[in-house]
Amino acid sequence: MRHTALAVLLASCLVPMAAHAAPAPAPCDLLDQQMLSALNLADADTKVEHKDIAATAQAPANRLDVCTFTPRVGSTSSLSVMRIPLAKQVPPDKATCTDNSTDKVGIATCNVIVKDGILTVSLVSRRVGFEALSAALRSHVERVFTPGNGRR
Repeated sequence: MRHTALAVLLASCLVPMAAHAAPAPAPCDLLDQQMLSALNLADADTKVEHKDIAATAQAPANRLDVCTFTPRVGSTSSLSVMRIPLAKQVPPDKATCTDNSTDKVGIATCNVIVKDGILTVSLVSRRVGFEALSAALRSHVERVFTPGNGRR
């Protein structure tokens, strides 16, 4: 549910895009083991989904790639990575991150342009310990996706 709502919101805000003939690498491959370990998801199960976005009057059809990391046991956090291809290369920029929380749950989201796509990394966790996980997410997104670090 939370992934579908976020995907619809993200897709509705994007500039017109062109569909790509070849699928992009799974967004799971864009994260490294150090980042997953910091988020207590080093041994997580992964699920990859590819969703087609229908064309509208404002944008052609496109494809959304989603990768979800869920813990096998223990930790109650999960991490989702969504990638939507853009029609053309866009200069990289610093990631934009936000946090939201309630009494029981927190969500941290970072958006960044990676080569020819928009990447959204979202962490959902219990409120207890959320601040530390959110800080780790921000730190590792900056480390992994800052231009010049070799990952873009």
